This record gives sequence, structure tokens and C-alpha cells, in this order.
Amino acid sequence: MNSKNKLPESLEDRIKSCPVDFKKVEHLIQRAKKDLSSAKFIQNQDLEAAYQLLYDGMLHTALALMASCGLQPAIPGKHKTVIEYVRHTLGKEVETKIAFYDRMRRRRHQLIYEPGPYHCTAKEIEDARAVLQEFILLVAQTIKDKNPQKEFHFDA
Repeated sequence: MNSKNKLPESLEDRIKSCPVDFKKVEHLIQRAKKDLSSAKFIQNQDLEAAYQLLYDGMLHTALALMASCGLQPAIPGKHKTVIEYVRHTLGKEVETKIAFYDRMRRRRHQLIYEPGPYHCTAKEIEDARAVLQEFILLVAQTIKDKNPQKEFHFDA
């Protein structure tokens, strides 16, 4: 993990400090798990809404990682800032998941701001669900490893 490294200049002005609040961290991970569950529940009715929920789950998980470090995005373009922070913090070993997350961000933008002939496929939902499940586990374990003295209730 690269979190010991100083933030790159490209992120310094886009991230601000905040108090570490482990209850907030737990709630964000729990919310991500609820997003995952809700997406499965509605996917047969609305693939685009399911995709939005899966993206939200990725965002909630990434925000939990930032909050566990006492950080939050500070400016417009927050979603991209969050992705860049996660890329910096988790490093090269998870680059494929982060790249997938960034593609989800762009796809979500397309579905929201350019509605029309663009539709999600069941394969997109399946892939996004798998990545979100892995991402939640990875971030939860990263947070636990960084704070071994703390007992987390990510499953509540």
C-alpha cells in the first residue's frame, strides 16, 4: 500500500483533512454492501438502476478508505478525485480494479447525462458486481490492517 507516501501534487489541492470517524467508515462499508444487495434485487427490472447502485457501492467503499485516513474530496469532480486517491493509496497491485471503477464512473455519467440508446447489459452488471464484491473485501481488509487495534463491524 502506498498510503505512507505523500499525496501527489495532482491530488493535494483536491483532498482535505477531516477527523477520522470509524463509525462513518463502518456505515460507508455497510452502505456499499447494501448497494450490492439492492442491485441484485432490482436488476431484473432495471439494469441501468442496478448499474448505478453498483457504482455507488464502489464510491461508498472508496470514500470509506479515504475517511479511514482522515481525508475527503474537497472540490468539484469529487468522483474522479476519489478514484485517483484510491489508485495512489492501494497501488499498482489493484490497478485493474481501479481502472474498472473509473470505466464505471464514465459509464454511469453516460447513463445519467446522455440517456437514450445506451443500455446496460446483464454482462456489465455481472462484471460490476464481481468487482464491487472484491473491492469491498480489499478495502475492508486494508482498513483493518491499518488499524489492528480497532474492532470493525462492517457486516452489521
